[in-house]
Amino acid sequence: MYEIAINGNKTITLNEKQFAFLKLIGQLGFSNFKQLTLLWSIVNGTYVGFSHSMLRRWINNYHLLKKHPVIPSQKKRSSNLSRPVYHLSSFGVRALKNNNIDYIPLEQLNYNSHNEECNEVTIQALFQAAFDVDLVNNSQLKPINQNLKNIVASSEFDLSKLDLRPFSKQVDNYKIYPFIPDQMINFTHSGQKCEVMIELDNRTENDNIQMKKIFNYIKYAYQHPQTQIMMVIAITDGSLPTYRVPKYSMPYLKVNNLLSKFKTYTIEHHGQKYSLVDLYRRVPNLTITIAGVKEAHVDIADFINNKNYISFSITELKLLANILTKKYKHKVVFQTNKKIDLDRSNYLNIQGKTIGYMIYNPNPIIYQPIKIGYEHTLDTYLDLNSCIPKNYIYCFPTRSRKLLVPAISDYYQRNPGQPIFSQKQGMIFQPILEDNINPKWLLQLLFAREHYYKYLYNFFTSGTIAASNTAHYEKLTYVNSRAYRIVNSYLQQAHVQLNNNSPRPYQTLHNIAIKTNSAKEFAKQLNPQDIPLEVVRSIFKQIPIKAFSSPYFPTSSSYVSLISSNYLYLPNHSNPKKRIQIAF
Repeated sequence: MYEIAINGNKTITLNEKQFAFLKLIGQLGFSNFKQLTLLWSIVNGTYVGFSHSMLRRWINNYHLLKKHPVIPSQKKRSSNLSRPVYHLSSFGVRALKNNNIDYIPLEQLNYNSHNEECNEVTIQALFQAAFDVDLVNNSQLKPINQNLKNIVASSEFDLSKLDLRPFSKQVDNYKIYPFIPDQMINFTHSGQKCEVMIELDNRTENDNIQMKKIFNYIKYAYQHPQTQIMMVIAITDGSLPTYRVPKYSMPYLKVNNLLSKFKTYTIEHHGQKYSLVDLYRRVPNLTITIAGVKEAHVDIADFINNKNYISFSITELKLLANILTKKYKHKVVFQTNKKIDLDRSNYLNIQGKTIGYMIYNPNPIIYQPIKIGYEHTLDTYLDLNSCIPKNYIYCFPTRSRKLLVPAISDYYQRNPGQPIFSQKQGMIFQPILEDNINPKWLLQLLFAREHYYKYLYNFFTSGTIAASNTAHYEKLTYVNSRAYRIVNSYLQQAHVQLNNNSPRPYQTLHNIAIKTNSAKEFAKQLNPQDIPLEVVRSIFKQIPIKAFSSPYFPTSSSYVSLISSNYLYLPNHSNPKKRIQIAF
């Protein structure tokens, strides 16, 4: 508990979670209301709303926060804030100072859209890492406690081990470096120091400036060979609306322009010219990612949680081999590369490694090599340029939704790709867990039953979850039974098992609901598979947890199961909607 003195003799007491919340705000500088909600959920370890009444309490009763308003009459410059934000009061600053907690001093706060967007990337990354219940790709997760309260929290995430202080507070002699990142996150994995450096690109700096920034980080990584470093270039894309970019615009052109510039850029150092690519290849402890604000957080969260996608990728490649066998009537197998210790591979060091081969048994035998890649890294982009012409399959992690993958359009201008599958053609493999087979959704359904039973009761009695609900429910989607086996292994500790039953018709559940007096009592009678996915999305749109990574974000449900052959493409176009999908 933390005793904090306010005006006169007034003293307030904060618990550990409330103080952690105060500390996060102090180290980030300021946050808008939706960001405060995400931070509040992060420190609580479960989805929980931070209401306007709670905000008023922190401002008027606790006197720990202050509002920085948007002045309606001020000129709307592109860098101005378009919404109110909240920062520490002098009492909040004193509380951190008295507990030897570093913070951004009030006089150094710059209230602009650039810093707000950088905070968005950071907070989304923390939220993604905190609620990363990817049961498919992270088989060691235990995202449930005994009373099901934290059913959506990641057991891998520990906020107390993350250092979010400014670069100037974390790095000795920071003034000797020719850069200051917009945000720094420091942590350790298995005793190894790790650093995330976030650079927000609000589209006011040209590509040459970005290349010089990359060179500065290459030098920094070279000087710190024992530290694993991730530089994140996050590009303004309107996912957090600002006066500069008021609505979302897919940044694939900007991303690919930067990537193309990087591939050919040379820099002069001590009178000699060097290829930026060659210099980057010499520092294996540095990984650089380029993505829009809407997706940049994914790389950071994976790095924080040390996500390992390898085992499930191998499973999907084996399924792909089985499908190819059936389609071509001759044996196709996937064989792992015995020269690589896959058990010791981690999120970063597996990039660019040949993890195995697709072996085709016609005469003569054909070996098609396969590499693991990540959607936003410079490493993947460079490998696509070198490996696609050599007929590699580039395998991306199985995700809940499709992320932008770089294109190598120049190659396909010279060598038009074939829309029909060929083992002599390079391809990318990007499997997507559709909503109706995603095991994460079963946990979300169970969470909704435990915590949002009033919404469910309203839906099954009146056909809508709330008066303000505008969703249409003509067609309802349910989780496919394939996911139950995966989730049940995680539910054992909570003495809960999900049944592989078909969903009951709405009318049946409607009749039960109108005969039940209590919403909570009715919810206990629901099997998770009785709850339509559209209803859970509607619920999460009603509560104030607005995160790119939160579960209401819709993916498609176009396939009834994960059919691997549906996810093969050519990286021939920067616009993913215009890429060639491989047919059979």
